[in-house]
Amino acid sequence: MKYSVSILLGAALILGGCGTDASPQNSFVVDSGWPTLKKVSGREIIAELKQTVEETPIRDKRATIETPPEFEEPTKETVEDLNVNTIEGPAVFQAVEKVYGEGGIHHEGVIFFELQTKGAAQSGVWIGLKEPDERVQQLLDLLQPKVDAGEILAEPIYIFRSPHTEKELYDQQEEVTEALKSMESEQGSFGLYVNIITGDIEVTHDFLKPEQQEELRKLFADHTIIFEQDGRMVPEPGESRIIPPEQTYTDTPVEEGGFILSAGEGTIFVAGGTKSAVYYKFPEADKLKVGQRVNVERSGPILESYPGQGTAKFVEVLPDYKPANAKLSESQAVEKALKIAGERLSNGYVVINEISFDESEGKWIFELLPDDGEGTLEVEDQ
Repeated sequence: MKYSVSILLGAALILGGCGTDASPQNSFVVDSGWPTLKKVSGREIIAELKQTVEETPIRDKRATIETPPEFEEPTKETVEDLNVNTIEGPAVFQAVEKVYGEGGIHHEGVIFFELQTKGAAQSGVWIGLKEPDERVQQLLDLLQPKVDAGEILAEPIYIFRSPHTEKELYDQQEEVTEALKSMESEQGSFGLYVNIITGDIEVTHDFLKPEQQEELRKLFADHTIIFEQDGRMVPEPGESRIIPPEQTYTDTPVEEGGFILSAGEGTIFVAGGTKSAVYYKFPEADKLKVGQRVNVERSGPILESYPGQGTAKFVEVLPDYKPANAKLSESQAVEKALKIAGERLSNGYVVINEISFDESEGKWIFELLPDDGEGTLEVEDQ
């Protein structure tokens, strides 16, 4: 079982927040001494900075963007996003850290950017507090002088009442992860992401049946769970993971897919063609042959080694290219080429970049990468 979880905890990871919509996101009122002043993007604004000056020369100087002649002028939305990110953002994060301590905001609420280029109605940095107290005034006292001095603008800074804290979402993420693991499929995988802005739980998977999805919704009824299927569902017990070609041979060169360089003992090694070099765990490896051109649908992530390592959910065998006047098919020529190349390679494997058949010479021409010396290899068509 493979899984990954993700939650945006910290300023560096939340610069590309989701777009703003008009739906209510926290419509409750808490008597905390900070009543709702108004709503913006469905959120209850509980405190505001005041724009006390019209001239902002300090900010204007920092907001100047010089575009080289060879580049297009950025859009108004891009400029506003960039300025909020680089001017108001650092000021807000610095003030929040000073008031709540390093990482303290995660226990008190949320903090994030919303950007127009990501679909938001306005560029802004948002401070959400679940139980606002006297520290809100401390934030205002730190930021207002910067507005008064023309260093930052008041408008893109929003302080609102949040229905959750990042810590609560992290804890919820752990609970959902454990529930998903209890439903695990031997070859299945899932990814889990909790949206700190909406509180929604987003699950990508390739094994959850409708009844399992409904069970999860009932277990976590206080949250919206969004399921997204990642590729095809893992096969049912007894179902083959190998997808055979509609026709065994074709006289038209096949451009897609990679080559099986080794197969057996539950593992296949696929590389070359249009595919990166990856070792895949695959329970039906013994039913595949070296030289076949295939497409692989993975399950879960690929480890970033070289060659990569992963798990194959399905392997689609592509038609074997066999020119009209050739004695060998492409897969047979590949198998012979690997034997020849293997005798002179020190790294133990070869990556086939391109293959062509020279009918006049009766040869298959291979462009190899990497190779200890020659970059091409010829195989007699016999």
